[in-house]
Amino acid sequence: MNREHAWLSLALIPHIGPVTMSRLIEVFGNPEDVLNANRDKLEALTFLSNAQLEAIISSKSQARLTPMLDALKAIGAHAISIDHDSYPAILKEIHDPPYVLYVRGDITDIEPSVGIVGTRAPSHYGREMAFSISRDLSMSGISIVSGLARGIDTEAHRGALEGKSKTVAVLGSGIDTIYPKENKTLSERIASRGCVISEFPPGTPPDARNFPRRNRIISGLSLGIVVIEAALRSGAMITARLAAEQGRICMALPGVVTNVRSKGPHSLIRNGATLVENARDVLLEIAPQFADIMEDNKGSYRGEDQVIKALDGVEMSMEEIAEVTGMDVSAVAERLTMLELKGEIMRTSGNRFVTRRQDG
Repeated sequence: MNREHAWLSLALIPHIGPVTMSRLIEVFGNPEDVLNANRDKLEALTFLSNAQLEAIISSKSQARLTPMLDALKAIGAHAISIDHDSYPAILKEIHDPPYVLYVRGDITDIEPSVGIVGTRAPSHYGREMAFSISRDLSMSGISIVSGLARGIDTEAHRGALEGKSKTVAVLGSGIDTIYPKENKTLSERIASRGCVISEFPPGTPPDARNFPRRNRIISGLSLGIVVIEAALRSGAMITARLAAEQGRICMALPGVVTNVRSKGPHSLIRNGATLVENARDVLLEIAPQFADIMEDNKGSYRGEDQVIKALDGVEMSMEEIAEVTGMDVSAVAERLTMLELKGEIMRTSGNRFVTRRQDG
């Protein structure tokens, strides 16, 4: 059994969540040794319940693994472990990362990312803002992470699909169970332009208890979270709390004071979250982390000078800059974002760009 299959076998054991799995890995060092441990060694672990111990003992064969691999293949999905090259580095930073992710689509190159969450029953204003902020962030080279729920999540994904970057839908169900059902088509679009992921194996229903675990992945994948319309007691507010615990940036969009769904964002702002009104505000807030990720992933910003030279004395669209410089549109988007944040260029109407005039 190879390492990836060992991780998947371990993840499929009933009653074993990420916290228990983490403790098992601390003791044994790798998933193979957990699976090969004898009863005496397992009984010595005081953190294991009887149900967990018996589940591990009875999971030493590939009885669950082979059917799961077949099921994933049948739906065009695959599983990756925390050791896999494509596992998002940023997600490894949280204290309880999922050791296995089930994926439909392409999970590579999703950083830098911002999470956008909010109510399932937004106002027209909330829908418009979720869509436009996501679209503009996506046009600027930022991937959008959300939960595929009705309302704000749906608009965030839709907006991202209008941009140039990827979008990631994190499910609170198995990868084969789209909830709500009306977002099935949207999930297919997301998988073709990003990915749909879950830590729950196929066949898992969207139980309420799954969603806090789902929410920690949304925040864990993101440099920061933007909350758009949410009641004080809501999943979006749980995600904001988790984001703070994970050291992520917490941002909130203000709303109408008479709208009960403004109470969540306003509470966050009163308690230190950054007030944002548009994508530029979000970009300014995440700029240091964005720059660090781009530096780590792609080296220095070689190409910024090419963009500046292309814009010398003319106004151009992102696509036109890409054609002149020979760079990919996504690479152009990233450099335009950094140049705009530095104040060296400005965006004009029609999503076109010009260099700023220098005094003197």
